[in-house]
Amino acid sequence: MLSIAPHRHSLSRLAALLLTAGLCASAQAQTTTLGTRGQLSQASTPVTSNAGAIWKEYTRAAEYPNAVTLPLQFITTRTGQKLAVLVTVPADASNKPVAGRFPAILTQTAYRIDTGQLLGGVVLTGNTLLVGGKDEFMIRRGYVSVAVDVLGSGLSDGEAQLLGEAEQAAYGEAVEWVTKQAWFNGNLGLAGTSYLGITSLMTAGQQHPAVKAVFSEVPMGDAYRGTVGIGGLLNAQFISLWLPLTQSLSVLGNKSAQDKYPEYADQIAAATAQHVAAINSWYLPTVENSLKGQSGYATDDGSFWSVRSPIEKASRINVPTFIIGSSNDIFQRDEPLLYEQLKQRVNTKLVVLPGSHIGAVQTALSGASASSGGAPEASKLMLQWFDQYLKGMNTGAAALPNVTQFVQGYGSSDKYARSTDWPHPQMTPQRLYLRGNGGLTTQAPAAGEAARTVSEPKAPVVTYAASSDGTTVKSSVTLNDGSDCSSSYVQWSLGLGGLLPKACYTNSNTVERAQGALIFETAPLQADMYLNGPMQADIWMSSTKREAAVAVRVDAVDIWGKATPISTGLMSAAFRAVDPSRSRYVKGTMIQPWHPFTTASRLAVVPGQPMLVPVEVFPAAALVKKGQKLRVAISASNQAMGIWPQPQQAEANGGVNTFYNDPARPSSIVLPLVPVSALN
Repeated sequence: MLSIAPHRHSLSRLAALLLTAGLCASAQAQTTTLGTRGQLSQASTPVTSNAGAIWKEYTRAAEYPNAVTLPLQFITTRTGQKLAVLVTVPADASNKPVAGRFPAILTQTAYRIDTGQLLGGVVLTGNTLLVGGKDEFMIRRGYVSVAVDVLGSGLSDGEAQLLGEAEQAAYGEAVEWVTKQAWFNGNLGLAGTSYLGITSLMTAGQQHPAVKAVFSEVPMGDAYRGTVGIGGLLNAQFISLWLPLTQSLSVLGNKSAQDKYPEYADQIAAATAQHVAAINSWYLPTVENSLKGQSGYATDDGSFWSVRSPIEKASRINVPTFIIGSSNDIFQRDEPLLYEQLKQRVNTKLVVLPGSHIGAVQTALSGASASSGGAPEASKLMLQWFDQYLKGMNTGAAALPNVTQFVQGYGSSDKYARSTDWPHPQMTPQRLYLRGNGGLTTQAPAAGEAARTVSEPKAPVVTYAASSDGTTVKSSVTLNDGSDCSSSYVQWSLGLGGLLPKACYTNSNTVERAQGALIFETAPLQADMYLNGPMQADIWMSSTKREAAVAVRVDAVDIWGKATPISTGLMSAAFRAVDPSRSRYVKGTMIQPWHPFTTASRLAVVPGQPMLVPVEVFPAAALVKKGQKLRVAISASNQAMGIWPQPQQAEANGGVNTFYNDPARPSSIVLPLVPVSALN
């Protein structure tokens, strides 16, 4: 691995160093893949099938009048632990299970199977198999639903180690249990949303022959780079919501579950005690280790994060896989990368919906309008997918559009665009330079262009503890850089922050003013600009301290000055080292850097010494219209996206960062341009 040294050199010199190192042979391809911990970047051959494909609604009549959930059962694993399972089967008009064998759809959740049943029966409409619920739409069409509480959660035994190795081993035991049931015909599908979508991908990677297809909505790819450790910082906003949620759902309401299932009261009580004990044995120590900057938790050393990253196992998936993502999702970065890992081996489809994590689920339930060019609702998509691959029906699943993306700003109302592949086969890199006068141009800086400074904000206030009765995890995060009024806050609060709309959630001006961000804008565009793919900001900076960060926002600015967010990036300067053998190139230009984020890869931040910090800006699809401006805003933080571990926070306190834009230190951003004619 070649690290980017902290001394001064130009971008052309950097490119020469990388090529001389012999690590960029694939960089001369039109496009290369993004590597993983276990895979180097490779030349990417674009997928060209299904050009011109459009979405059509698929459905068929129900075969059975009802669906009935069987009594609670438990799977006994090889270790003697028990996994709670609820099975729902087709039923006749008298609500009696129908005799026969059926294909099954397995969901494995950390959010309680009985909660999924409640949501399926009362709260949600549409395809509730995706939350582990009783989904009459699918079951009445000849499927059996199997919902399992993963090891360490819900009514199942075990200490929670969310997505850990013991939990993953139990996925295979759940599959094996399904294959032995009298109602099973040998064809198993895996499905789910969020955590359930993640477990589906990880289970598919175990390659059990009974598994025939996957339908995964808003799944994670790289747990560290995409979600928890973005840019080498810690995503406290996300963790403060997610960890308490998963733990509380394994404890709260368990007394009523004991009353509902008296024959299993002792089993449920024992499992509950284990979930309470996990607060001190796993939850709080994991958070504490991360906040204290411990290697392997606050960094990507060892196996903690790789084990929990489906992207590392995606190459083992050998069955057709449907992936639904969203444009401002907590897994925004990863959903296209999962598609990329799968597309050359199995029939894979990618649909990217608008909005946040929760917003994508809402949109998936209703589907896109016919005029928008998007996909139908998830219930129809999953039926079409599983009818093809579990029932053997000719539904046209293979001929569906390969990639369908919500494109911000497309048309008079936001619409979708279809493509045969991601990255877009027609994407080309365009480098724009950040200029001393606040401009953003294709011309490199001239001599004498002034540098400017931004100060490190006040540290956020973060608390994690057990509740007063010791049964649940409590947490809070108070952000001190204005990012609680931004699209990032909506994103990393899973969309909960956007349920009460504020103008600042869709207009970056508020947060950029609060942070004193440096603003760089193009002149009003003379023609529409279509961006589709990952971006890379190459920022020259120095700091007065030994720790420094840079946050990047990319916006579309209309003629009234509203700055609509397109995407964001965040980077710790100490983790600026890049592994070129795992980074993505388009036409020889790096457009998506791969940072190791290991203790060994850290580089010194020497006060006053300029350094080049490559920042990964998460992939997006947006049309910046003629007359609008493209904006790049640079600041010292985005606390909604990531905060310092405590040791680094102490080193960063009071820091003033200087950002350069001169011939020797030309800060720039590489954009993924696609011809506007590619919009359909």
